[in-house]
Amino acid sequence: MFPRMNNPTPYLLTIILILFTSGCHSGKKGEHHEFFEPYTNHVELRHAKGFQIDRADDHTRLTILNPWSKDDEPYAVYYLYPTLPEKLPSDGISIQIPVSSLVVNSFSYFEFLSLLGETDAIKGVTDGFRIYNPLILEKIEQGVISDMGDPFQPNLEKVMTVKPDAVINSAYAQVDSYSERLTRAGIPVIYSLEWMENEPLARAEWIRMIAAFFGKDLQADSLFAEIEQRYNFAREQIPTNPVPPSLLAGDNFQGTWYVPGGKSFNAALFRDAGLQYRYSDNRESGSIGLDIESVLTQFSAADFWFGCESDSYAELAEKDAKYLLLNAVKKRQVFNNHNRITLNGGNDYFESGAAHPDLVLSDLIRAVYPEALPEYSFTYIKPLEEEPFRE
Repeated sequence: MFPRMNNPTPYLLTIILILFTSGCHSGKKGEHHEFFEPYTNHVELRHAKGFQIDRADDHTRLTILNPWSKDDEPYAVYYLYPTLPEKLPSDGISIQIPVSSLVVNSFSYFEFLSLLGETDAIKGVTDGFRIYNPLILEKIEQGVISDMGDPFQPNLEKVMTVKPDAVINSAYAQVDSYSERLTRAGIPVIYSLEWMENEPLARAEWIRMIAAFFGKDLQADSLFAEIEQRYNFAREQIPTNPVPPSLLAGDNFQGTWYVPGGKSFNAALFRDAGLQYRYSDNRESGSIGLDIESVLTQFSAADFWFGCESDSYAELAEKDAKYLLLNAVKKRQVFNNHNRITLNGGNDYFESGAAHPDLVLSDLIRAVYPEALPEYSFTYIKPLEEEPFRE
């Protein structure tokens, strides 16, 4: 499943690995010393649970927590130094900041970097053809940003050619051989776990995590405070409703309909939008797979359907006539996430949505309570189009 070598000459790759490793500034090869706990400032995060920031006089310690660990073992620890000392800690990855070049293997970080004014640091991406961000697409076309290919099988030789200060990669519960090979090659991996957070604002607060690699902590704090303020403002506009409207989420993918678990950030989003979600008491933080019959049984009376993959009711009917049995379809209250897409399938909902939960929330509120945000226009979602078809 993981990296596939395109180079037919393994000896060449070995030589490149050795040469590049010798020039990398990762602290893993440095000398070690014992710390006396120099951290005098523990940064208080307001929503995020997945990382910690501690500051000392001469560096910052960033800890990515492991949500699958039963003994509180961190997923990764980074020591961020404006100037690398002669002796480096042995229990983490030491990186000189600010970093100036990144390969980004997680689309949700494009907007974080854009808000921080650091898109110039992006030197490589994966699945470039599926990207929405116009600036990044333009740079790919100009050759300023390289496309490393499949995000699950990136071209390691291309990554080494770019020689990034680090690679942003999603963290997983299982062994990630791509990250392991990058690490062996001396390329630090910045692990992303924002998708495991249980609240939309918690995901957005990960801008403070990536900002630490640029020494832009104060700017990130200010940006996040503005996002938080806009999110809370939108939430406060919801009218009092003794019987909140109900919803269905997701769509059928190869025979399985995935709906958000009750502890997921999407379930929290529905709550904040004043919606009634059937699985709100469920304890899953990930998705729940259902068959179409279960969906029809459990959600046939739902007032709204968000996350539909069709563009029109005619397309929906053509896919499966059973969809027409849903109350949300009968009431014509079905929305997709296709308001900002490219011809190649790039979708801004999956890129900038994590950094702008205020806009995602406002979309839902505008759809359900249009009087609450009368001046607002949909950012990511849009209603399905009406086209003639036989019901």
